[in-house]
Amino acid sequence: MITPTADRITTRRSGSIATKFGLIIALVLVVALAVFALQNTVHTTVNFLGWSFDLAQGVWLLGAAAVGAVIALIISAAVRVRRAIR
Repeated sequence: MITPTADRITTRRSGSIATKFGLIIALVLVVALAVFALQNTVHTTVNFLGWSFDLAQGVWLLGAAAVGAVIALIISAAVRVRRAIR
């Protein structure tokens, strides 16, 4: 008696080379951003919608990068959901 799973050969997918290359590029960019932020320790005042914040420039840069990443993630997820619906 042969079971349905006995006929299949299971292989482990390791991802494409483009995925690995993208992860390496992302890692390099994150390290470069962290080094840049650590070197910019001068305090800067930012006025936004009536609020005034005084933080190091590196913190502002990391915050801006994080907000940009979240916005890109939301837009990417919306596009993927839209394509999946079609």
